[in-house]
Amino acid sequence: MLSLANYIHKTPITNTPKTMVNSRLSWVDHARGFAIMLVVYRHSVVGMRRSGINVSPFMYNLQEVFYNFRMPVFFVLSGIFVAGSLQKKSRTSLLKDRVLTVLYPYVLWGTIMILLQVVFSQFTNAKRNWIDLANIIIQPREVDHLWYLFALFNTSVLYLLFNKLIRNTAVHAALAVVLNLISISAFFQGNSLLADILYFYCYFFAGTLISSTLLVKEKREKFLNPAHLKWVLPLFAIGQWFWFIHRNEEKIYMPLFLAINLFACYFIYVISFRSSLNNKNQWLSYLGKHSLYIYILHVFITSSARNLIFYIDPAINPWALLFICWLGGLMVPVILFNLLKKFGFEKLFSLKPKVKE
Repeated sequence: MLSLANYIHKTPITNTPKTMVNSRLSWVDHARGFAIMLVVYRHSVVGMRRSGINVSPFMYNLQEVFYNFRMPVFFVLSGIFVAGSLQKKSRTSLLKDRVLTVLYPYVLWGTIMILLQVVFSQFTNAKRNWIDLANIIIQPREVDHLWYLFALFNTSVLYLLFNKLIRNTAVHAALAVVLNLISISAFFQGNSLLADILYFYCYFFAGTLISSTLLVKEKREKFLNPAHLKWVLPLFAIGQWFWFIHRNEEKIYMPLFLAINLFACYFIYVISFRSSLNNKNQWLSYLGKHSLYIYILHVFITSSARNLIFYIDPAINPWALLFICWLGGLMVPVILFNLLKKFGFEKLFSLKPKVKE
């Protein structure tokens, strides 16, 4: 099953027992599960706010305090698997995979979303016209949440290029940090295409650095040892508090924010590893396995649910509305994907040929 962080590179590890591969993927699925729940919550509450529905500060800040690391979690995970796959595949082969499994669904679903927003403009928060189709390439942030797929494609391509040209890891790491720091400059702020590549490349590269550790069972168990939570949790809480208090001062604290975000990713991976050891948490793994499909479809679902429910009962409690939208945004895309898969419409999400198991 392909999913958000590594659906491009689900490459079997040769000479590795199946149980070891499953163990490797289990904690990753849990990490994706945690992250996708935060993503859907944010888009649900932001959608309500933009619609003029009464959203309390607590309701909004409940997701805002975790806003900084949600997407970095995915970029780091993707970097982990890209680096592992690069040991077995050529750059040309990986680039082809990226086109078929990232660029293709981005362009397809970006086009679908903009067309729907044009046709049903009276029911959507975004007011589009036909010229907005050009933003799929030139201004991806204007394609709402789907910008992530294009940023992932672009950072992946940039890594394949730099990995070939830069042999010194320290130089490569320094370049990645510099790109992150300059991404917030005024020169790039009006261009989301470049800003996203520069900002997220550092997280993607960080994943490639720890790939050899996290893809080996013995090293992974030491690195993600749940016992580390006794010191990781307090530092995570302090880091998130500092980020939340100073989140509007990004230009001042950018280097520190980078460190805080990377540490928050580590925290998520540790609790995900711990969660994966409990068979009762398989529902979280299931969400993670379907995170790509949830990510692509959840905004369609949450906006439709919000409009329908608010039309039926304008006096509905905002928390009740939020819970329905959030839960629907997580569950309905999974149901829709499995229905589409059953009827042979998997190519709506990827053009990559199936690999026989």
